Amino acid sequence: MNAPLPSSVTSRTRPIGIGGTDIGAILGLSPYKTPLELWSELVSGEDALPRDLLHLRYGQHTESFVAREFERFSNLFTVKHEPTLFHKAHGYMFGHIDRFVLDTPDTPAVVDGFVTAQRLLECKTSSAFSKSDWGEPGTDQVPPLYLVQCAWYLAITECERADLAVLIGNSDFRVHTIERDLELEGLLISHAQNFWHEHVLSKTPPEPSNLQDAAVLFPKEAPDSCVQADESILKSLQAYKESCSKSQMLSDECERLKLEILSYMGHAEKLSLGSKTLATWKCAKPSQRIDTKALALAHPDIALAFTSSVMGSRRFLLKDAS
Repeated sequence: MNAPLPSSVTSRTRPIGIGGTDIGAILGLSPYKTPLELWSELVSGEDALPRDLLHLRYGQHTESFVAREFERFSNLFTVKHEPTLFHKAHGYMFGHIDRFVLDTPDTPAVVDGFVTAQRLLECKTSSAFSKSDWGEPGTDQVPPLYLVQCAWYLAITECERADLAVLIGNSDFRVHTIERDLELEGLLISHAQNFWHEHVLSKTPPEPSNLQDAAVLFPKEAPDSCVQADESILKSLQAYKESCSKSQMLSDECERLKLEILSYMGHAEKLSLGSKTLATWKCAKPSQRIDTKALALAHPDIALAFTSSVMGSRRFLLKDAS
């Protein structure tokens, strides 16, 4: 028998815990979310920074099509599963799988609250530009983010294998197979436990990974506060100044060369060498914008009704300490 299904959870609302798409973020494999952004969401219950999750909506839209193509390819059957699945030993570990894979349409995937299916299906779409990230069909050579997600779901369901069906560039359909790997599961659970107990439950943030993380972690300054520099940060500050100086020199050189090229082109739309276009210099399409100043002057009441206060982002400025 496999992992039990809590009867109280019947929809794809996110419970409190670590999900299948979160483990990649914890390991630093996700292009969409850093460990600190995930931590902020789990601790606050809100997204660290608002974002357009178009890739998620598109994935949900194409999931049914990819599942049907898998059935056509494999001559097997799939059944959609809505309830959230939880790990039987670690209640904070959960997953929302796409489908269970069945030999016959009347084979039950769940019996008396326990997963009895031995295979699950994950449906993905991928850009044609990422084709090199995928190995030969039938292998487990898939992007690491998807590999750990499938391993996570195998740990929760205790299924023996996960089929990962992917449509690449809307023209290349492949099926990859990820067998259950207890050693990999142990590593994932270890990292998840550390993140959950050392960071989420203790509300201690992980180290920031990028500048956006710093904005999430320190969104507002403490007025009139000051911190004294130590030797280590002085070295970092000096290295930062030198890097900025080099960057400015390169930027200035780029601007000089660009000016030379634009002056050469003049009113020409294209710069060519024979039949090959080397560069273009064209006007962007005109856009429509509301003149907020004119609106405020002509209709101040309307402008005021649609005006809101937005907290400004922090700006980092170097000062001349000489």
